[in-house]
Amino acid sequence: MAAVLDDFPVLTPVSDDDVALAVRAVLVHAPERWPAGPLCRSERVPHPCRLARWGRGTLRAAGVTEARVDELVAAGDPDALPWA
Repeated sequence: MAAVLDDFPVLTPVSDDDVALAVRAVLVHAPERWPAGPLCRSERVPHPCRLARWGRGTLRAAGVTEARVDELVAAGDPDALPWA
């Protein structure tokens, strides 16, 4: 059962396709405020969910800062480039 709950691996080197998927993952799986605390917008589980953690980890491995990831989530544009 533990293997099912483990995080998705962040593969290196990070490809352009991985970066595009990671941007989409952090946007789709962004936190929403609920009375019980922040929940994943997509899965309604406590944030950060597995895909949000994978997306942020992949972007970090590609050299994108946490501040820039937060800007991408705030902008909400799935086609945004993290280095723009």
